[in-house]
Amino acid sequence: FYPTDTLVTARDILFLWVARMVMMGIEFVGERPFDDVYITPIIQAPDGRRMSKSLGTGIDPLDEIDVHGADALRFGLLAMASTQDVRYSVDRIQQGRDLANKMWNASRLILLNAGDAEAEARTERIEDRWILSRLQQAIESVRERIDEYDFSHAALDFYDFFWSEFCDWYLEIVKPRLYDDDEDAAANLLFVLEQVLALAHPVMPFVTEEIWGYLPSREKLLIESSFPTSDLSLLDDATALAVEAEIQQVRQVRRWRDLAGVPAGAILEARIGDDVPEFVARLARLAATTNGDEALTTIGPIEILPSEAIDADQVRVRIEERRAKLRAEIERAESKLSNQGFVAKAPEAVVAAEREKLESYRAELEDLG
Repeated sequence: FYPTDTLVTARDILFLWVARMVMMGIEFVGERPFDDVYITPIIQAPDGRRMSKSLGTGIDPLDEIDVHGADALRFGLLAMASTQDVRYSVDRIQQGRDLANKMWNASRLILLNAGDAEAEARTERIEDRWILSRLQQAIESVRERIDEYDFSHAALDFYDFFWSEFCDWYLEIVKPRLYDDDEDAAANLLFVLEQVLALAHPVMPFVTEEIWGYLPSREKLLIESSFPTSDLSLLDDATALAVEAEIQQVRQVRRWRDLAGVPAGAILEARIGDDVPEFVARLARLAATTNGDEALTTIGPIEILPSEAIDADQVRVRIEERRAKLRAEIERAESKLSNQGFVAKAPEAVVAAEREKLESYRAELEDLG
């Protein structure tokens, strides 16, 4: 992570040692011994006390590695890094373990179904252009965070891209194509996977190196390969906005299903606009129909119809109960934000959070119609 002109230290010796090194370097050598000083936080016990053998609050990293794995521990420590002292977070370590498992399983799915495809960026399909564009943004974000010594956000930015956009959305969107031996899907998945492994390697070196060894086009070890750089020609803001709008439609349908108490595996009948991509209906578990029944709800170009899978009367009752609750929350939030005493005296973050909640309530109420 660190260039050679960087010193890594804790804050407790800044004046005892670091400042003296700078002064001595300037005085006797005529130059600074380093340009940047990265100050590591002190990791406290989970309860906030200092780690101490005598207090019994110490945590042996080797024990954590035995339980969670070295990559999980490394990710967790980076994810909890801060400019301030931090409490040791088992949840962050578990997050790293889950990420390692997710990387292994997603890579296995791709490699077992890619056939003889070679890694190459393919841009014929809108979903392929979307993930390639998002990949470039993720690469830029992670590189910038590392350059700024912001390791927590570097690790978490990668996590968000890989877990949500790549696995939860892109991989689910292209699975049918992959299973049907679509060469474009396989080539694009291999290309993105190579970039993902290189991007994650500083954070999770062991699992990424192991997966890299199974790639068909590898020429050398991952640790010997270059850290990825973004390709501006693959950025496509218009495509990104279009696909993200379609993903939002799937989220809205899923939220409505949860609110209406629809069984997870149920396929609902719906009238679907001609311009809605196939994957929206598939991921939202909808079956297109042209019957003229009155819609239970309308979500953009999608009208969900009554079916045997749901009790229409019960759905209407639950939706109306949710509308009433949202109206009450909106009224409460509007009253709170119109109080100048609250806005002036409350911390800025608290006021901003209240405004975000109000917008969220309004958006959900609008979605419910």
